[in-house]
Amino acid sequence: MDTISTYRAIADPTRRVILDILMQDGPLRAGDLAGRIPEISRPAVSKHMRVLRNSALVVQVSQGRERWYHLDAKPLNDVYSWLEHYETFWKDKLENLKQIVETKE
Repeated sequence: MDTISTYRAIADPTRRVILDILMQDGPLRAGDLAGRIPEISRPAVSKHMRVLRNSALVVQVSQGRERWYHLDAKPLNDVYSWLEHYETFWKDKLENLKQIVETKE
């Protein structure tokens, strides 16, 4: 099994949607996930799930014949730590926007 970086896994917008769905409503089966993203096929959902499993963002638990997928957000800590260095850029922009809005009131 190839290990896939968290960054590569979350680079795809469909995988981010899958993570959001699992965060809100998980654990879910692959078929349940596919039903919530009708614009892609079930085989495509399976490929995305493989990437998410290989990046350790999703854990698969077998219960009888069913495979349930659970979000494991721990690998996102590295992404958060990296993004934290850039937080000052968007905080400054938000502060500027706040000042503009307040002066127009």
